[in-house]
Amino acid sequence: DDLRQELLASQLIKQFKIIFDNAGLPLWLRPYEILVTGSNSGIIEYVPDTCSVDSLKKKSGTDSISTIFNIAFADNIFEAKKNFIESYAAYSLISYLLQVKDRHNGNMLLDSSGHIIHIDYEFMLTNSPGNMNFEAPYFKLTQEYLDIMDGEDSDNFEYFRRLIVSGFLEARKHSEEIILLIELMMPALKMPCFSNGTQFCIDSIKERFMTNLTVDECTQRINELIDASINNFRSVLYDYYQRVTTGIM
Repeated sequence: DDLRQELLASQLIKQFKIIFDNAGLPLWLRPYEILVTGSNSGIIEYVPDTCSVDSLKKKSGTDSISTIFNIAFADNIFEAKKNFIESYAAYSLISYLLQVKDRHNGNMLLDSSGHIIHIDYEFMLTNSPGNMNFEAPYFKLTQEYLDIMDGEDSDNFEYFRRLIVSGFLEARKHSEEIILLIELMMPALKMPCFSNGTQFCIDSIKERFMTNLTVDECTQRINELIDASINNFRSVLYDYYQRVTTGIM
């Protein structure tokens, strides 16, 4: 992996965390530190008290992450689900705005408090695995994660939906900061995420921030993106592909 790209992702996630925290939004992100010593070398911070969803399934002998979640957090399930929803909403926004791809269950960690944490940003912005861009263009919202939220008709999912909308509207206010941070990295670093050209990359980000729409229009559009992400067949098939070809559960 190009660790310079991992560093860019980490810096952007830190900026989103600042934006959400300053606005008092309960959106939870866990940036991790990266020290780059070369294009393919460096040191990545270990995130303690975490395990990938894939590893949890294999260790427990069950294919249901919601079953694992409910057993592991049985003594504090309300707080754990709240933590899960607030982190899943935050990383869903990151996935959409930065077009983070390769979101299989080996790249999604669960911590000891119920938070989800995304890792590995080899594919983001304009590059994708095999240059196919097969995954859903919004964010991963498959049934196993809906089950942790008690399904799409639950109060928990409505909370998730509200967090996505409020987080997007707040991030949109700071779109120029995010875009400037990306632009500052472009001239010096020829990273894979800029492979389709710098102008295309910037234009695509601006389009995703929907700065030309009103707040009401944005709210409607974001809710449409959430609906389109629910069990999106491309996300489901990508998980199936990973299971068949690499054994990731």
